[in-house]
Amino acid sequence: MAKVYVGLDMGSSCFHQVAMDKEKVVVQDRKFDTSEANLIRAFEDIKGEVHVHLEAAELAAWVRRVLKGRVARIVVGHPKSSAWIAKDPLKRDRLDAYKLADLLRMDQVHEVYYADEDHRTVFKQIVQHYDDVTDQEVRLKQKIKAALREQGVIAKGLDVYTGGGREKYLTEVPSAAAREAIGQLYGLMDVTLKAQKDARNLMRRESQKYPEIARFEGVPGLGVVLSCRFSAYVQTPHRFSAKRKLWRYCRLGITDRQSDGKPLGRKALDWNGNGRLKDMSRTAFLGAMKTVEENLFQRTYRQTLQRTHNQTHARLTTQRKILAVLLAMWKGGTSYQDNKEKG
Repeated sequence: MAKVYVGLDMGSSCFHQVAMDKEKVVVQDRKFDTSEANLIRAFEDIKGEVHVHLEAAELAAWVRRVLKGRVARIVVGHPKSSAWIAKDPLKRDRLDAYKLADLLRMDQVHEVYYADEDHRTVFKQIVQHYDDVTDQEVRLKQKIKAALREQGVIAKGLDVYTGGGREKYLTEVPSAAAREAIGQLYGLMDVTLKAQKDARNLMRRESQKYPEIARFEGVPGLGVVLSCRFSAYVQTPHRFSAKRKLWRYCRLGITDRQSDGKPLGRKALDWNGNGRLKDMSRTAFLGAMKTVEENLFQRTYRQTLQRTHNQTHARLTTQRKILAVLLAMWKGGTSYQDNKEKG
């Protein structure tokens, strides 16, 4: 059966479809209004072994769910790696769909991982929701302190966010209108804190479906939030054949760019990957360092620091160790054991 390569340029109101054969001959070129019925209809008359390529965006998970079982393969590509599309001054929906199909035909796609199980995708969305609400809370708290400083009121520490603290600082604001505006920020913060609590409860309830999360909570430095974050963003440990690939996904890999055998700049951390997983590993590191009972990660940090005399190097090495332990636990279905070296 002949392979057909289909590029989908998805939009909220319409999508463009271009299909080509292995010789780059276009066999379909058309536009549809975006709906489930039209997405299904767009593939009903395409004959052959159909391979589909679209860019990672809000509609990608929905498209995968609708087309699952209807086509041979669905590839979600990383937009950052498709500079041929993003940076083209002649950017058009039809042209973008054509290029998506051609990149798949040439096997030049940096694929973004999506779980085949729909419930894993939903759990990831729940964890992302909790993280987004938490970020909003942090921004609102920063805005409150900034607004107070603009009125000459310097608030330090966390007391400014308590009921008694906010009254104390608001009385120091000379302008009644400014007090009212800052009071509205406090109101938004209260609503966000309630939403964050509800999001955490939802995340905790859904996490009970995944046994690895309960095991992760036994690792020094991890709690329910970090355990949920690692499970949700990684989705399956089997997507990484080696721990170094996980490190790179968590933005803890090292860039090593060379040309003609000569280095291009200094080695540094690779910023491609998931920033929230990097933050998760650092927060877990800080938690493990504060644990009263000595643990594997404290020993790893001390040994690396003694060898390198570099605190940053020792911290990053320990963060990688934490990720390697979690990956090994997940793959092996085991609990944390401090007396065993993992990873």
